[in-house]
Amino acid sequence: MHKWFLRAAVVAAVGFGLPTLIATTAQAAAVAAPTPRAPLAPPLAEDRSYRTWRVEDYVEAWERYHGREMTEDERENLARGCIGVTVVNLNREDLSNPPLNLSFGSLRTAEAVQAALNKIVDTHPSPAQYEAAVAKDPILKRLKNVVKALPSWIDSAKLKASIFSKRFYSWQNPDWSEERAHTTYRPDRETDQVDMSTYRYRARPGYVNFDYGWFDQDTNTWWHANHEEPRMVVYQSTLRHYSRPLQDFDEQVFTVAFAKKD
Repeated sequence: MHKWFLRAAVVAAVGFGLPTLIATTAQAAAVAAPTPRAPLAPPLAEDRSYRTWRVEDYVEAWERYHGREMTEDERENLARGCIGVTVVNLNREDLSNPPLNLSFGSLRTAEAVQAALNKIVDTHPSPAQYEAAVAKDPILKRLKNVVKALPSWIDSAKLKASIFSKRFYSWQNPDWSEERAHTTYRPDRETDQVDMSTYRYRARPGYVNFDYGWFDQDTNTWWHANHEEPRMVVYQSTLRHYSRPLQDFDEQVFTVAFAKKD
């Protein structure tokens, strides 16, 4: 009888303590959970296709979002115009221009590749582990340039796959035939990947040579610019507005690249 009473007392004590332990643990987890940061800017209103930003206003919003000041090098890059907006957001010291080796014909494919890459880098792999994971992934193993897309100079824990778009003129070699120019940048039928190895930043005579748009997935908008400084204006646009027909360009790709986390 005495032993039964002791066992019952122990069970009761544990039973009464368990909810308290769960509640305490839940409260601690709630305190420890990081607060999602606000988007860089509000989403566009439903009746708006774009919004213009003064460069200094964009810099202020960017600094608030990243929790630090934009460096002088970053300001100099930003002043390059649309390409500068993308370079600054990639946040990579090893890049002068955004890499184009993981370019695709559709945003849908780019998002699938981005998700697959982030699933791998979220495990903080070594370069060898990254290569092995790519070889096993049903999407990534069919693509070119995936292994060399990983920067070797930085810990993979500090990386995330991001998306930008590039619009450009297809006739990149004046010696090409019209057929060659119109077929060189067609997406692969099986993978949707676009081979950008022949791209040389050449413009249609008398027009702008390219337009880059950085994909802000928090607001589903694209950041680009009218041209470099002086009198540069930053745009926050819907995809439809960013991709609207222009005489300057006859091609558009959606590119996945690793950006460095703050």
